[in-house]
Amino acid sequence: MKARFWLWWILIILMINATWIWRLDQNSKEDNLQMNDTRDRFIQANRELYLLNRDWRFSMKSNGKPLPVNLEVQRANGENSIMDKHLGAKKKLILVLSDRHCSTCVDQLLFLVKNEIPEFYRNNILILYSRENQATKDQWLQRQKILTGAEFLEIAERSLQLPMDSLGNPYFFIAGSDKIAGFAFTPYPSLEAQTKEYLSLIRERYLN
Repeated sequence: MKARFWLWWILIILMINATWIWRLDQNSKEDNLQMNDTRDRFIQANRELYLLNRDWRFSMKSNGKPLPVNLEVQRANGENSIMDKHLGAKKKLILVLSDRHCSTCVDQLLFLVKNEIPEFYRNNILILYSRENQATKDQWLQRQKILTGAEFLEIAERSLQLPMDSLGNPYFFIAGSDKIAGFAFTPYPSLEAQTKEYLSLIRERYLN
């Protein structure tokens, strides 16, 4: 009887210990997950702050810069023109895109502009894009259908000669008959809310 009694006690103690060990292991895993999540959020926040700081500096360098005189552009129908003819007295929102940029990001950005700016105001939007080769011509023609009402003009790569070009990302700016760049801004997919705020400000201040 005593042997059976002690055997039961040993089994109970082993079960209690096993339960505590399992619980401690689960707590350790949960703590590790929380630490990893906190670390990932910290890294993401630091990255976003770095991008914001870097872009702010390049925006400041670009704002107030004159645009090149008689910059050659090409319409969708292949007709050559100069950008001066497409800048009127009223300020226009200009978006600079390129084949060098992430294709999905470009499409996502065009859809974002479409959602934020009604077609009625898009006659005051210029899309300046650069192609690396003839193969992407059809792709750009399709993109014009995304943002109907906006004017798409092809330019040579980095021909605007703005500091923002060195970032290697799409960017916005405002320009009018003075041909001076202003309100330069770089959008990022991870900072979509900030891009929406920028477009809302531009729409209310310049496009209405």
